[in-house]
Amino acid sequence: MMEMILNEHDMAVGARFENGTIQDYVDDKNTYGLLRILDNTVNWFLYNKIESDEDTQELYKKVIKSDHFIHDDFGEEIVLFNKKGDMSYEDMLEKINDYMDDSVGSIY
Repeated sequence: MMEMILNEHDMAVGARFENGTIQDYVDDKNTYGLLRILDNTVNWFLYNKIESDEDTQELYKKVIKSDHFIHDDFGEEIVLFNKKGDMSYEDMLEKINDYMDDSVGSIY
């Protein structure tokens, strides 16, 4: 079960769950977020070749040159990078998917 973290405008900007947190944005340009599960962390962002803004396009070009993981979901990619800890990218991706499913569900 996730508890949404809201900003001052009551918009979801992250969530707390049993053993960690997820945030949408942790950088000045609002291009990537942070997932923390126990002692494991990974940065993440959504990428679409056509719709992503210039800052996200630049981040994508930089990230794919180093250790990363990409899950393509019909043209929208979930990009994970800067992983620390021994949890797999796949397990971390599962938590990001849970969060996105919860976020979309809470809008309706």
